Amino acid sequence: MSEAFHNLVSIITKSFKIDDKAIEELRIILSEQNAREVSHDEAEEIGRSLVTVIETLANGRTIITNRSSNDGRE
Repeated sequence: MSEAFHNLVSIITKSFKIDDKAIEELRIILSEQNAREVSHDEAEEIGRSLVTVIETLANGRTIITNRSSNDGRE
């Protein structure tokens, strides 16, 4: 799940812009992680919420992902 999270953060934080491609990629990740179908609207709502959380946590700081091991864990 850690790698899926890093992939998701990477998708969303590229420009803090959620377009249809990013929503579809998020929808696929959420569907696989939750073992159920996730709608486009649900994925968009979750994506926008994640962007808000990331922006709040960043609080003007640069967001950097760091992978120090082969299994994707920091």
